[in-house]
Amino acid sequence: PMTECECLTASLLSLDQIKRYYRWIGEEARPFLGDRLAEIGAGIGTFTDVLVGSHLARRPTARLAAFEPEHTLFHLLQTRMERSHPDLLRAGRVVATNGYFDASPGQFDTVVMINVLEHIQDDRDTIRAAYHSLTPGGACIVFVPALSWLYSTLDRSVGHFRRYERPQLVQLMQEGGFDVVAAKYMDCMGILPWYLLNVIGGSTSINPRLARLYDTWFVPATRWIEQRWPPRIGKNVLVVARKNSP
Repeated sequence: PMTECECLTASLLSLDQIKRYYRWIGEEARPFLGDRLAEIGAGIGTFTDVLVGSHLARRPTARLAAFEPEHTLFHLLQTRMERSHPDLLRAGRVVATNGYFDASPGQFDTVVMINVLEHIQDDRDTIRAAYHSLTPGGACIVFVPALSWLYSTLDRSVGHFRRYERPQLVQLMQEGGFDVVAAKYMDCMGILPWYLLNVIGGSTSINPRLARLYDTWFVPATRWIEQRWPPRIGKNVLVVARKNSP
């Protein structure tokens, strides 16, 4: 059987193909992005690419620090950045760090965590670190798997400690000192496929072909629906919070 790291790497490589899905997350996050960004748990760089392409490319003053502690994932992240964004690396506008998030007070105005917090046993400690690193009024953008009853063998195999309910994540951010400015479920149409394939079916991997199919046909339809009728539940939850001003 594969190790947890091998399962996670394989899953991230499969999810790397769902470009529409990550662009959707990026567009939800864009209004809250500043000029000094930190991405905690950048993985293989899938969302890093979104941040660079949709934000840094449009704001020449913006800079991004991407943190990834796992060596295998960091190697893939670094290789990707060197291949796709060599000019930004040379200019210091993108910096990739092989290590855990460690920042001085007020170093960033935006902290981004996309499918990261569920991998961290002490999620409160990570939220405190994010708060500590932000300037007053800075934004923390968190996107996580949702609904505890969707917790599956796949979640366990890739190192998820939990899935979140929206009120639970809101409370976590508030306890960390943040003011929550947005909290929403996303991807309501993803609930049934996830439940059937992973909860009932017990799958321990993501099928790349099915992922591409979902990204091509279901993601555009889901976005259209959710823009008009915000869902009461969804496969994921997005929370945006701001550090209290003094």
